[in-house]
Amino acid sequence: MSKKALLDSWKKVKKQIDSFVKDNNIEDLQKVVVKRVQKAQKEITSVVEDDISKVKSKIKSETNQIEKMVEKLINSEIKKAQKFVEEQKKELAKIQDKLESMVAKKKVAKKKTVKKKATKKKASKKKVAKKATKKVAKKVTKKKVAKKKVAKKKSTKKVASKK
Repeated sequence: MSKKALLDSWKKVKKQIDSFVKDNNIEDLQKVVVKRVQKAQKEITSVVEDDISKVKSKIKSETNQIEKMVEKLINSEIKKAQKFVEEQKKELAKIQDKLESMVAKKKVAKKKTVKKKATKKKASKKKVAKKATKKVAKKVTKKKVAKKKVAKKKSTKKVASKK
């Protein structure tokens, strides 16, 4: 019901009250007033319930719209961040390649200078140098074996002590 209908019903009640007061029929007046009040309450509750359901549906639709909008914004920001990261990776890869090429050039330059010096020396000196490197290599391997044995002993002691 609308507001006008409610106001009209109240006016009718007022007229009826005035007419009953003139007739001095108070009991009938009380019954009519109770009936009218009950009708008004029913009308008001129905209007309020309709309004509440409308408000609830509007709130739900607005929350859905907001959620969709937020998801779109988040997804777009994620995509932007991913693009930025990819660009940075590409730039880092380029820089890494440049550094590796520069390091490789320096190593090649050093190796070339060493090779030139070696070619100037006699062949007998090369043989002596090779023999010396072999002896050193053998000594190094013996030391590594010894270190491994010591490490194994330590690990076995720890395992034994835990049990």
